[in-house]
Amino acid sequence: MNAEQIRSVGCGPVGAIISALIASIVFHWQAKRWSTWIPTKVWKKGRELLLEENKSTLRIAKVLSVVGLCTGCLFYAGWISKYDWRGLGLGFGLACFLPITYIVLANVKSGAERIKEAMVALAIADKTPTKVFFALSGLCLIGGVASAVSLLLGRR
Repeated sequence: MNAEQIRSVGCGPVGAIISALIASIVFHWQAKRWSTWIPTKVWKKGRELLLEENKSTLRIAKVLSVVGLCTGCLFYAGWISKYDWRGLGLGFGLACFLPITYIVLANVKSGAERIKEAMVALAIADKTPTKVFFALSGLCLIGGVASAVSLLLGRR
């Protein structure tokens, strides 16, 4: 096979199916490895109780996360070129910033313990260990801030 034939397979529907299968295998392997790291309780509250108490908050937080990603995609509708990284960075930044801000604001009257419970419930709902969840969220927030600053300073 020459390079052109390999490229046509990789960029066509066969490449998409192969990519999806590889991603699915990696996801299931990762979920199996991470399942032991996901917290089972916060203080005396178990996993199920945390998810039940924060059900509506988690739903709204997930909707806000999708809104953040869609907002980042809107930048590609004419404001920036399709090869610019800043729209993607802004989308991921907003996808992390909006739900975390909502969870903090929704639970601020109940105190820091309730905010911590809701944040851990969000990590449990995403089936992610808390350390990994907060590290990735922090990286996305930093990327979002860098993208926003770059967009604001790059445009005159």
